[in-house]
Amino acid sequence: MAGPPIRGVTDFAKDTIIALLQEFFSSDKNVPDEFRFNANLQQSAILIADKYTYNLEDVEKRPAIIIIRGAQNWARRGLDQFKGWKGDAQAENFTDLINGSFSCTCMARDGLVAEQMGHACFAFFQMFRRMIRDRNRGIHDITSIQLGEELAAKTDSRIEVAVVPVQIGLQFQWKWSLTQKAAPFKALDIGIRQRNGEILTKFLQKAHPVALTG
Repeated sequence: MAGPPIRGVTDFAKDTIIALLQEFFSSDKNVPDEFRFNANLQQSAILIADKYTYNLEDVEKRPAIIIIRGAQNWARRGLDQFKGWKGDAQAENFTDLINGSFSCTCMARDGLVAEQMGHACFAFFQMFRRMIRDRNRGIHDITSIQLGEELAAKTDSRIEVAVVPVQIGLQFQWKWSLTQKAAPFKALDIGIRQRNGEILTKFLQKAHPVALTG
């Protein structure tokens, strides 16, 4: 069986959130200059990134919005998420919705700045939730938006920063196919015998692998 793509199923949602926030914060119609994002990071007033690409000590220099993935689970819509058959290669198509939580963590040296960025994120996902769903194929719904309280954190150099989390509940669709390269079983030998009311079943089988594509 071939493994799934290296790109994880939840990377799509996380990358989409990052791209949406970068677009929103890059417009002078949406945010003031002190919150303006620029794709040229040397000219950007804030940083918007994944937590694995961000150095916590950078918040000492400028505010940041860090996207952190929370728990994800399959919605399990339908029987075994089976969608149907396709083509002569005996490809089985599956689809399901993923319920996921993501934290847009707004960080700044000044607590008021972190609060203002948090409120901007909080309002953005509510005001544009329908546009986000319609523009981004695969996103099914924004199920929850929660603005958390301001917290205090410290960088590695022990400088205290303010943190305001915005929790987003997202539901997005994922599809995959299983393609049989040959007959499911080359040989199948089933032996059944009953002893004292107990049925003992033994399967001796040789199966061909299947290819998995996301």
